[in-house]
Amino acid sequence: MAKIHDSKLVEKFIYHKRNFFKNTYCVFTAVDRSILADKKPDYTSRSGSQYYYTTAGVYRISSHWGRAATCKWRIQTDVSNVKNGAKVGFAKWTSFYKDNEVEKLYYIQKSRFTQKYEYFHKEEPSYATEYILRTAVDTKKVLRQLKVITSETKWAKYIPHDDLEDLRQFLINGLITSTKTLQELKRAYNSD
Repeated sequence: MAKIHDSKLVEKFIYHKRNFFKNTYCVFTAVDRSILADKKPDYTSRSGSQYYYTTAGVYRISSHWGRAATCKWRIQTDVSNVKNGAKVGFAKWTSFYKDNEVEKLYYIQKSRFTQKYEYFHKEEPSYATEYILRTAVDTKKVLRQLKVITSETKWAKYIPHDDLEDLRQFLINGLITSTKTLQELKRAYNSD
């Protein structure tokens, strides 16, 4: 297995066309499908996803993103890039990171692209130590809580507050930068 040393003196596994599809996390960038107009896919999966390999990375055309077999692959796109439900994305080989259910690999932050709270891998350049790392299961739990906090208001009637947005920000910040539970944060809101 090929490994390199990065600037942090930590070994980083090198992904390529023969191993990127095994237990990985990646955020693909949407690209215009015309880039692949005259090309034939190097591989087509049983579910119909098409893959085009380059020395720099991989293009993927697929109608399903998120969970792909043993991988967590997301695409940053808008509606204009969708044709027949399929989206085209590109990812550099260096944008793939290991994924598993037991290690604390994920943190949550607001995506600059979607403006929603999403999970990211600790190996991504945007990671800062202020964010709490969690397992995949714990990350999903916190994301569900964040969705309720940001999209509903019924939960707030049980917490004394004068400013809903201030309360939301307090809870959101606490969930993504501390190990406190949502219940602990709700109790702590007015006690400071």
